[in-house]
Amino acid sequence: MVIKTTAAPLWTSLGTTPNQYPWLDRDLSCEVAVVGGGLAAAMCAYRFAEAGYDVALLSGSPIGGGSTASASGIMSVDGEDSLSALTDQIGADRAMMAAELLREAIDNVESLCASSGSDCGFRRADSLRYAEDAAGAEAVRKEYALRLHNGITSELMDGHTGAEWFTFPMTAGVYSKRAAAMADPYRLVHAVTSLAASKGAKVFENTAVTSLSDEELFTMDEYGQAREGGLTLETSTHRRVTAGYVIIATGAAGGTRIHGTARTEREFDEIRTTYMVATEPVEEFSGWRGPCVIRREGGERLYLTVTPDSRMLIGGLDSLLVDEKGRVAGLLNLGERHSDRRYEELEMKLRDMFPAIRDITPEYVYAARDARTKDSLPVIGHMPNSSGLPAADRVAYALCGGDNGILYAEIAGRLLLGQYEGQDNKELGLFSPGRAWRVKH
Repeated sequence: MVIKTTAAPLWTSLGTTPNQYPWLDRDLSCEVAVVGGGLAAAMCAYRFAEAGYDVALLSGSPIGGGSTASASGIMSVDGEDSLSALTDQIGADRAMMAAELLREAIDNVESLCASSGSDCGFRRADSLRYAEDAAGAEAVRKEYALRLHNGITSELMDGHTGAEWFTFPMTAGVYSKRAAAMADPYRLVHAVTSLAASKGAKVFENTAVTSLSDEELFTMDEYGQAREGGLTLETSTHRRVTAGYVIIATGAAGGTRIHGTARTEREFDEIRTTYMVATEPVEEFSGWRGPCVIRREGGERLYLTVTPDSRMLIGGLDSLLVDEKGRVAGLLNLGERHSDRRYEELEMKLRDMFPAIRDITPEYVYAARDARTKDSLPVIGHMPNSSGLPAADRVAYALCGGDNGILYAEIAGRLLLGQYEGQDNKELGLFSPGRAWRVKH
């Protein structure tokens, strides 16, 4: 099988850029600086600007041009890891708290899409987590019991009932109504950024923040008295931004240096490459009930969804050793052959799972870098004091990688605003960079 498709992310290939913003061409002072150009940055900028704060958003690339452009667009109460697996990692109370936050975030994203006046392709969906073997089936049954006892309406399927709804074999499956959603992440990030700008946020593209320091944290006034100043951000446009509070929302790809040391990548436990295939639009989804968001339990990561314009999108088969450009450790170039093999595997899996769907024709194939923590949760909250920055409590992370990046971005904006305004928010303990309960392997 030979891949004869467009090697480019789906979302940025489907239309023109919704909005463009200037680069920073002057020194600037603001109350809150948000560093990043993806959905986490946009959500934070919007929430703070909506609350009346003077906000500047600084993106090193065009808005939405980073990892957001290659995201799956999937939102669901369970992420890459099942809720039962999350419970094993962090305990039932914390796992259910996370699930409730995710359910609330789906509602909030739907409301944002409706209020933005933009077509973000948002659509509610059901979800299926299925297993192909006996070990996976046991995990799925455990997941069903957990959902059942925590108010998540679900159905447990075995091989026979699964065959009534889907054309691929399964040993067990848990099907949950309206526990997921789908959107175009590129149009969504532009819609939220536009909302932030309408609330007064100043947005700058192609303006990378190269360093962050506290050199001007305290300055002297005209009477020789010390007064509180701001954090200093140096940019790639050779301009300086002074801010009282900084949110770093660059993901693992961010190059921001704090006191001479790159920080953001350290907060993740795993940086991997995930592969995706998107087909041409499909008219009839025979053998795919819903159609719903599908995740495989056990084995290599595999996820499937239907895009807002009725394309089948399948992704996964992650690699920890090869980057999105086909290089081992960023050095040895394996060329396109390695990626093509992954795309072929995904295409064959799609055809095997849905033999009744006619004209499955891949149109876009692409690989993207993806970051995650061992417990699969994002990193949200104040920088730990061990960072070496005296003003660590005035710098926050909003690092939202993984399958549920859209929802965690929405959560980050709300929780960080609450923290900034002095709310005692216990949910932030789930995502804090210094969460002591994180399981180590």
